[in-house]
Amino acid sequence: MQHGVSYMVRTGTKNEWGFIRNGIYWMEYGEFGKAVREFDRSLRINPDNMVPQVHKGTSLHMMGRHEDAIRCFDAILNAEPKNQDAIYGKGLALEGLSMYGEALECFLSIQETAGRVDSRIHAASCMSRMGMHDKALGILDHTLDEDPNEIDALHARSLVLGRMGRGSESIECMERAIREESRRSRLEYERGRGLASQQKHELAIKHYSEAIRIDPRNVDALVAKGWTLDVAGLPVSDVMTFFDMALDIDPKCTDALLNKGFIYDRTGMYKKAVECFDRILEYDPRNVRALYSKGVALFSLKEYAAAVFFCKSAVSLEPGNVKALCSMAWVLEHGKRYEEALEYCQMALAQDPGYVYAMSYMGKILMALGRYEESLECYDDVLGRDPDNQTAIYHRNKVLEKIQGGKGLFHKK
Repeated sequence: MQHGVSYMVRTGTKNEWGFIRNGIYWMEYGEFGKAVREFDRSLRINPDNMVPQVHKGTSLHMMGRHEDAIRCFDAILNAEPKNQDAIYGKGLALEGLSMYGEALECFLSIQETAGRVDSRIHAASCMSRMGMHDKALGILDHTLDEDPNEIDALHARSLVLGRMGRGSESIECMERAIREESRRSRLEYERGRGLASQQKHELAIKHYSEAIRIDPRNVDALVAKGWTLDVAGLPVSDVMTFFDMALDIDPKCTDALLNKGFIYDRTGMYKKAVECFDRILEYDPRNVRALYSKGVALFSLKEYAAAVFFCKSAVSLEPGNVKALCSMAWVLEHGKRYEEALEYCQMALAQDPGYVYAMSYMGKILMALGRYEESLECYDDVLGRDPDNQTAIYHRNKVLEKIQGGKGLFHKK
């Protein structure tokens, strides 16, 4: 995966609804502490707005601060005693505190609608915790009659059956839940990928998050969410969490190791980057991407001969891999071996004549060789395909300065 995606990070606003939007944005990324701060800002502007109060309570509950969450929901219920969202949120927080009787009262008081099946399932769970297994099982069976693939109901039913000593039925029910989780999680992940391919990363993250919520062991969704958070500019520690979660599930998750390596390389932690690429090469010694990425990181560690060796190894395995060819060109150009670097750029362009990175890098090498007119042609070709390419604009000006004695300025033809 490569970076370069333009991504909007939320900023401050004096409008109460702007703060609410910011808070919801952070909730979607699992940054509940930041979300609470945004909702508090909204409430300072308008303490009577119940919307940020509901979201604040939900965020506090997700952080495990159940008592604080209950205070938020009570503030709503004092003004709106029948607010269904507040009653449900309070029930969840009470359940989180193992106050099952009080939680049950909340869930039972919620009006039955198509969107409130979740309250029915939580009510059954609380009943079972209080020893009312048969009654809980009846509610869950009724729910599953309506929707045989209701995941939360299947999980709850499995737990109830286990408490009743009906082990084989409990296992069968759990297996049904796991199969359905995997199916739905995969579907959400694929939806996210489709949106990401359209550069709709903010929408994609919602589907990745839902995929992980449904199945926390969905490694592909964990990696995709981590990558998207990195694109969004979140702190490295937050991003790495998702890659590490994926690796806890699958220690040979190549995409997670690659992305960790790329971030370490980008942030100057080259030894750690090499360690990530080496972990891949231990079980997949012919992984071309790990080979040339290791070469680039080794060059930054001033291990020049090793850098050339690994990049060349990648090219020998896949002579038509333009990224491997350009990595080789990068290493050689940085080592001032311009003629050799130029050959690899030409090889990359022979494979993909429209590959802008290779064109741009070829222009840089030609400039270093003093072949300014040819360099200018390269940058003109790049800008004809990608008019806003800032790297090409910058270097084209440098070439014009060489040609025109320092008087050249970029202009679009």
